[in-house]
Amino acid sequence: MEDLLKNVELEKRDRILNSAMKEFSKNTFQKASTNKIVEDAGISKGLLFHYFGNKEKLYKYLEFFTFKVMTDEIKNELDWDNQDILVRLKGISMIKLKVFQKYPYLTDFSLLLFKDSTVEEIMHKYPDFPLKLYSQVYTHNIDYSLFKEELDVEKALDIIKWTMEKFSDEFRKDIEIGVTKFDNQLVEKEIFKYIDMLKECFYR
Repeated sequence: MEDLLKNVELEKRDRILNSAMKEFSKNTFQKASTNKIVEDAGISKGLLFHYFGNKEKLYKYLEFFTFKVMTDEIKNELDWDNQDILVRLKGISMIKLKVFQKYPYLTDFSLLLFKDSTVEEIMHKYPDFPLKLYSQVYTHNIDYSLFKEELDVEKALDIIKWTMEKFSDEFRKDIEIGVTKFDNQLVEKEIFKYIDMLKECFYR
């Protein structure tokens, strides 16, 4: 799957992906138009099918890309040497915001892809979900001495993880039903509020 756009220049690749995510986000798979995708991307229809073969394979590639782009950015950009789990989560939030700015329809496509699913359900539904990376975020090179001495650190980490997952689930649901619109700065602000509260509760 990864090799499908391996030799395509980055700018053209991103045009194709953004155009495809936009079209699939606005329509069902059946109604999504490859004509609109190629028109928006500025390429020929023949070239699109040269890369992907058919519409279904294009959609599968977008599913794959949704996981890969975020996983790669977190792997490469996150400061894994910083041992503060809450600082790490802030860092991940900023990385995600940067990715969403580069791929403005990734959010809408992700919402469609993960509709009515919790984080746990998503992990089991999609084999490409980066389980190992997800675990490492909360466990790799974490300085447990930052936590209050009398605290059960394992339970504290569970609460932190559940809080972040629940925030994501609820925010996604609010977007789906039209209660709120996705806004990078709003997401960042709200996440940081939760992180600051968790820090006050759990840290020395």
